[in-house]
Amino acid sequence: MVTAAVYRRLTWRSVVRSMLETAKISVAILFIICASITFSQILVFSGATQGMLDLIRLTDLSAMSIVLFMLAVLLFLGAFMDQVSMMMVTLPFFMPLVQTMAIDPIWFGVLMLVMLEVGFTTPPFGLLLFVMKGVAPPDITMRQICLAAAPFIALMLATVGFVLAFPPLATWLPGYLGR
Repeated sequence: MVTAAVYRRLTWRSVVRSMLETAKISVAILFIICASITFSQILVFSGATQGMLDLIRLTDLSAMSIVLFMLAVLLFLGAFMDQVSMMMVTLPFFMPLVQTMAIDPIWFGVLMLVMLEVGFTTPPFGLLLFVMKGVAPPDITMRQICLAAAPFIALMLATVGFVLAFPPLATWLPGYLGR
């Protein structure tokens, strides 16, 4: 509001418009959260979560294989969904798996957050790509934007690789602060 006032753009109309847009976005986010809580409760009450855990136990996969599978799911979903929706849909499945497999939840949380960011930038429908297209000059194509984002995606995936290979990279600071 201060910036709008400095540039002499602060009007009642702009204030009302910004409040309405904020309310629309907030309602959408709250609706996603309510729907995901309902989805999570349905999974628990129906026994789907327990059935999935039993199925995973039967496959006899290692904890690392399961983590890699969960990260691959996040990467796939990230190309089509926003981050809040992805978290709300996957966490009811992922967190019981993390607890059952005795995976450090802080370590997994860091991996998940980085993968959510990678998914946010991944073609064909990464939302961040469309934001970049919106602020780019008109002669810049979506292909050029995807190619420009590729090194950043590679760096984020390398970060995931390092955190997978060296879990203390994600857990030493929270462990130090928890003392």
